[in-house]
Amino acid sequence: MIDGQPNQPQTAYGYGYGYGTASSNESSFHVNDLWRVIKNRWPTSVTILVLVMVTGYVVTKLQPKIYESSAVLRVEKENRDLQVFQATMDGFDPIFFQTEFEMIQSKKVLYPVIQKLDIAGRLAKQMELPEGSLSDDQAFQIFRKSNLEVRPFRNTKLIEIVCTSQKPEEAALFANTIADAYEETRRNEISGRSDAGLKALEGEVEKQKKLVSESAAKIEKLRKELKIDELPGASAQVQSTTLADMEIQRKETQLSELRADMISRKVRLEKVADLSIEQLESTLPALNLEDSTTASTKQQYLQALQNVAQMQKQGYGKKHPEMEAAIRVVTERRDQLNKLISGVRRALSIDLSVAQAKVESLEKEVSDLREKLRTDRTDRLAPYNEARRDMETQSQLLDVLTSRYRQQSVESKIETRPVQIVNKAEPSVRPIKPNLKLNLALSMVVGLVLGLSLAFFIEYLDTSIKTMDEVEKYLGVSVLAVIPKGAKFLSMDDPSSRFAEGYRILSAKLNLTGSRDIARSITVLSGGPGEGKSTTSFNLAWVCAQSGMKVLVIDADIRRPTMHNAVGLENTLGLGEWLAGQASLDELIQATSVPNMEILTAGSLGPDELGGFSRARFGSLLEICRTNYDVIVVDSPPVLGISDASVVCQEVDVTLLLIQHRRYPRNVSMRAKRVIDEVGGKLFGVILNNVNIKTDDNYYYYAGYSTQYGYKRRVPRGKKRAETPSSPAAAQTEVPPVDSTTVVSGADPISPYEEAPKVTYIRPPQEEDRF
Repeated sequence: MIDGQPNQPQTAYGYGYGYGTASSNESSFHVNDLWRVIKNRWPTSVTILVLVMVTGYVVTKLQPKIYESSAVLRVEKENRDLQVFQATMDGFDPIFFQTEFEMIQSKKVLYPVIQKLDIAGRLAKQMELPEGSLSDDQAFQIFRKSNLEVRPFRNTKLIEIVCTSQKPEEAALFANTIADAYEETRRNEISGRSDAGLKALEGEVEKQKKLVSESAAKIEKLRKELKIDELPGASAQVQSTTLADMEIQRKETQLSELRADMISRKVRLEKVADLSIEQLESTLPALNLEDSTTASTKQQYLQALQNVAQMQKQGYGKKHPEMEAAIRVVTERRDQLNKLISGVRRALSIDLSVAQAKVESLEKEVSDLREKLRTDRTDRLAPYNEARRDMETQSQLLDVLTSRYRQQSVESKIETRPVQIVNKAEPSVRPIKPNLKLNLALSMVVGLVLGLSLAFFIEYLDTSIKTMDEVEKYLGVSVLAVIPKGAKFLSMDDPSSRFAEGYRILSAKLNLTGSRDIARSITVLSGGPGEGKSTTSFNLAWVCAQSGMKVLVIDADIRRPTMHNAVGLENTLGLGEWLAGQASLDELIQATSVPNMEILTAGSLGPDELGGFSRARFGSLLEICRTNYDVIVVDSPPVLGISDASVVCQEVDVTLLLIQHRRYPRNVSMRAKRVIDEVGGKLFGVILNNVNIKTDDNYYYYAGYSTQYGYKRRVPRGKKRAETPSSPAAAQTEVPPVDSTTVVSGADPISPYEEAPKVTYIRPPQEEDRF
């Protein structure tokens, strides 16, 4: 009811307007809120999604095609202790394979490939640079970062060399050439070390032969001097063997073993002395000189190198803090490894010194024993026997060195294949980049994320009125009706329009059909232009007229009059002439084609000619019209910025604030309500206009209502619909009141589920309907 407390908030229960009331300010966040935003903003999200996917597709098509080819190598570890007649089996050495993994990507292997294939020129042409603008070092850096990838097969001896290029034949050529260069490098390293070892061992054999010859000459000299006749194959010991002789023989046997060990250490030291740090590093495992500390430091160094290479592939520059830190770690590990490897040389030198000291000590001990034996025997054959024993010792050492030299010679002649090409690289048929499906999938994900993010961002920035709860929260008044999107002026051609129900609900809530003594005057205001005030005012008057009430529509928007267009009348005389006192009311009020509806148009006089909207004249107009009409509906201009609306809302009985759904910021509606309150207007409630009921869950009732509860009912077969009267007079005289049992044009009684004839019935005025 309006009487008594016109500004009292009303709840929306019973009319399907939403979930909450004006008191439900503590609404919690729900997943449905997210779904509501998505449904309302889906055009934005879909547009962003389509744009991103189209961009991804175009960019993918514009990118050059990249082809990939790979060659698979089997890498064997060099066995320095190879036994010709003994089967050996090498275990998997992760440090060795990590070393070879980095060796393939080193300048030692790639520089010959770069120079042979003119990769610098190819890259300059591909990058559209002048010929000769890239050096070999620059080409090496670019090629290793962009065109080369080495992939080890886990727990196997296989390494895959992968090369990429814009030409499939070029990618295969790169991979095969790198594989051949690496194989050649490994063979040259192994053959170089083997030749150096044979050369050093050959020199020791020649020295030992010279010592044996000198010992034989000394024996021959002593035999002639002592006039000793010796049969071929006779023992060197002329006199009987004593315990001292046996001790000397035992010591001499030890001395021979020590001398052989010393010579072996000496040869190893000579071979190691000429090697660089890198060569010595790769030789340590083969010589069994790599201890756990060196191996651990080497593994840390290789891991640091791998980290730097990975960061280079990820695009880190040399001056990036993380890259500088990684390079410092590589330098530190390299210095530690160099110190440990240099320590190996010192250790070998110390071992040789120790071996030499042992030989010298044992030689001195043997010499002392011989001197003692010679002194004890005072035998003239002692020098001869000693010379014979010395020659036998030298001969045994010569046999050992000769045997080792022959074995090494045989090993060097055996064909070794440290690297075997398992699979040659072949030109690829399909490019690996760009991946259209992957890029489209990523574009879809990015488009969805950006679209949804933009939708939620726009929703966050949107401060317009979205729900009835917000109306009750920010304005403190209830929502009287919700008008669906697309509502237009109602007409007699479609009286059962689905948009009419919202205005019927509004009429019912205003209780315009109750007993009144005078007419009820109503105005519809809004904060801004274009929110639908004129449409709402006309449709409310149309619904009231259809219900049998006599309605007067006053167009008070003299700046932008529209009501005369709704009924198809001229706007020559109207409210402006009444306010100016130029015409009487009987001359200004016009009848319309809508039964029970008359209209007072805005008139041809503008605000400048009137000099202001006269409150007294407008008030007297309402007082005169109240006695002749049941309802007076006044169409007003926006309340903000135009004073005419303030005058209207002061004089009418009921003021309705119209808010277009998601149109203006809520501050506009709040200021409009404040203006109405300040001028003393009787604000009864809010009308939400232009609501998309199909996408907003807050108005779910109307979506179901428009599809499930229509006014049309089926007509039985063979029956014709009653024609709608074309004039108000026919509507008032032809058809009596109709109920569910009334027969129309000889038809059977109409079932509530059948379509009723399309008629217009005007209920005669009753006593209780008067104001």
